[in-house]
Amino acid sequence: MRRKVVRHRAAVFLLLIFCFAGGARAQEGPGLFSRVEKVFQEKEPAWEVERVNRGDAPDPARRSYVFRSEEGQASVDVSVWEKEKDAREAFSATVLSFDERMGRRMEKAAVPKLGDEGHIWTHPGRTAWPMLMFRKGKVNVTVFAPSVEVAKRFAQHVLEQMPAG
Repeated sequence: MRRKVVRHRAAVFLLLIFCFAGGARAQEGPGLFSRVEKVFQEKEPAWEVERVNRGDAPDPARRSYVFRSEEGQASVDVSVWEKEKDAREAFSATVLSFDERMGRRMEKAAVPKLGDEGHIWTHPGRTAWPMLMFRKGKVNVTVFAPSVEVAKRFAQHVLEQMPAG
């Protein structure tokens, strides 16, 4: 039990360092964010953008979008890291932290063919309000949506805007 607590604290500490280290972000974020905003306008007209949280200095390579439709509310968080290693470590820390906080009440599954690594957490026996996280290269994405279908569709929209490779 003690080892688990230490691991959790270490993961949270690493996550905080990565989240607040302004110099650790990539400059390619603005182009990706523009493409993401455009694809949602074109492919998801029923989902109105309620709010966009921009990562102003010192965190310019992060955007959080909040959408609303008749289906409910959804959020998409996109973070672009300068180095893939940093993105991998931040992703691992976030997944570990979520596992520790929600893992006992939710079921975790891998999401194949969604970036380099991806996971989705659902409530046992239900598909409502899943949390989906994936990483491709230097980009980490988190989607919270009213259904698994919406979460996967929104994640796919973001994935399609990322450069190949």
